[in-house]
Amino acid sequence: MQRREYIATTGVGVSGVIGGCVQLDRGDDPDRANPDEFFSFNVEPIEPVTVGIIGLGNRGRHLTELIESFTPDRASIRAICDIREEATIDTHGWLANQGHDPAMYTGDENAWLDLLERDDLDLVFVFTHYQAHGPMSIAAMEHGHHVATEIPAARTIEECEELVVTAERERKHCIMLENVNYFDEELWLLNMIEEGVFGEVNYAKGAYVHDLVNLSLFENYWDNWRARAHYEDRGDLYPTHGLGPIAHYMDILRGDRFVSLTSTDSPETRMTRAATDLPPDHEFAGETDWANGDSTTTTITTEQGRQITLHYDVKTNRAYTRHNHVQGETAFHAGFPSRLSVDAEGLGELDDATYEAYRDRYRHPLWEELGDLAEEYGGHGGGDWLMLYRLFEALNEGRPLDMNVYEAAAWSAVVPLSAASLEAGSEPVSFREFTRGAWETERTLPTLDADTFHA
Repeated sequence: MQRREYIATTGVGVSGVIGGCVQLDRGDDPDRANPDEFFSFNVEPIEPVTVGIIGLGNRGRHLTELIESFTPDRASIRAICDIREEATIDTHGWLANQGHDPAMYTGDENAWLDLLERDDLDLVFVFTHYQAHGPMSIAAMEHGHHVATEIPAARTIEECEELVVTAERERKHCIMLENVNYFDEELWLLNMIEEGVFGEVNYAKGAYVHDLVNLSLFENYWDNWRARAHYEDRGDLYPTHGLGPIAHYMDILRGDRFVSLTSTDSPETRMTRAATDLPPDHEFAGETDWANGDSTTTTITTEQGRQITLHYDVKTNRAYTRHNHVQGETAFHAGFPSRLSVDAEGLGELDDATYEAYRDRYRHPLWEELGDLAEEYGGHGGGDWLMLYRLFEALNEGRPLDMNVYEAAAWSAVVPLSAASLEAGSEPVSFREFTRGAWETERTLPTLDADTFHA
């Protein structure tokens, strides 16, 4: 592989982040909400939530079908959009069979802007390729809509900052749909941490390890967006499946924050090798100049001195894992497969029976109440459905969402900052502090607020 200079894609210069946070000077803006208040931001109850959907690919179509399960009482699908007419018409046909007739926006790269012009949408979902998440989410809020975007929410520091500024100014929800935060195992761990089983959590390891070479190059994705990301961008391009749950385990932005990160990567070999088998008319046939290495490892330090390791590898033929390692004073968990060690009563690593007893005893109340229904509707074992259930329920009841725009920005910032660290020779890179100091206040996670647990 021939490594070029890719720092331009990060949205930050190395000199702006090495040894100090990037600070975009916007001066005093009286129209922006106070972050301390915005952490508990809520709107008047919306029932049902009127919905517009942008992006109807594999993921978008799947989530659209789950969104439909919340109609008519909790949600109403008013408009759908995809640049591809076939995908839009096919999704409309499926929705019509369920009794819906949403407006269609398609056939033009700016069709999504026409959807945003509607004045009857409470919430816009962004299910496009990740390069468009930030601009579309910002525009949706500027048009007066709440927004829920797929991951990551942004790919540059400027986009992360703009998400926060726009949400505060427009008083709109902006949630990144990190579904792993709703998985049974992750909520079980969160509940055990809350109940004191782990003591103080001081280290965690998360990952997205998933062989996607064939999906990226050979499975006829209409615009090769996955491959293009690896061709153009260096770093951890997909950090939040591992990082999102860890951020909640450690109360990040609720008493602690990310301070800096350091990234390293291995040489690129897998896309280069696969590209030799592509047909001559393929965009990346024979390409050797890939920006992204086969494996990227990022170490994050927090204000309280905790450490987080993230591993990103979607090229090598390793078994899928998110690691989900959690180390505390009195317990340790390692995922894939899930294993638990507990100091209490000298248990050490739990045998099968004791492990199952812990799973039963500390299963999160949301899975106790809604697990059967979530599994029935499906989507990553029910995590997708539970994520959407919590989103619609919060808007229906007029309470804060489980995750907010500050988390969307802080978690997504790993993408450009990991690239900046790599281009600087794996030097430490500082995180932008998006909350203007509000992170210091200890706050209860909505997913740990018993008042919100009701089926």
